[in-house]
Amino acid sequence: MTGALLFDMDGTLIDSEPMWHDEMRVFARRHRIEWTAEDAHWTTGRPMVDWAERMRERGVTMDAASVIATVAGAVADLVRDEVPWLPGSLAMLERVAAAGIPAALITNASAANAHAVLEAAPEGALRFAVSADDVERSKPDPEPYALAIRRLGADASASIAFEDSGSGARSATAAGARLWFLTTQLTASPVPAERTIGTLAEVDPDELFAALG
Repeated sequence: MTGALLFDMDGTLIDSEPMWHDEMRVFARRHRIEWTAEDAHWTTGRPMVDWAERMRERGVTMDAASVIATVAGAVADLVRDEVPWLPGSLAMLERVAAAGIPAALITNASAANAHAVLEAAPEGALRFAVSADDVERSKPDPEPYALAIRRLGADASASIAFEDSGSGARSATAAGARLWFLTTQLTASPVPAERTIGTLAEVDPDELFAALG
């Protein structure tokens, strides 16, 4: 078996965190609960059920699944209208598709959000997505990355995961993947990373593909 490329979504390929934060505030105002900038920052990289339950604790009467579906659906619609690609992301995916490198999207977001990015990505770049709807335990549990590696038929120790959050970094390394950490949110990875980069624009695709062995 050979290695594969494993891409996180928010903060790695796209910058939709501001959209999430905006839609959470809209939702909170509609339901007359407090939702601060600190709350929004706390959600980054966490399983969606965590922030849905926090909203319920503050007075939202909807069940957690409905809270998630409402906010995630609004964000997915925004992404479909205009994908907020981060620097180098689209160009990298184009090279991945052209080279036929096995790659997948791994995210704590919903299937609707993941599919919005799959639809916008170059054809053949991302073979599938593993979203929160596909696993019992989201990041930081290793299940999402382990599932993606298994579905790709790849060798975990030869695969490279691109992540920007602490929970994502822990998930990827616990699944046995090599970590290339992006500093879009944190200045450094909370777990050892093979490389630390600012955005995918700093990565030479030829060097990356060679690193997969």
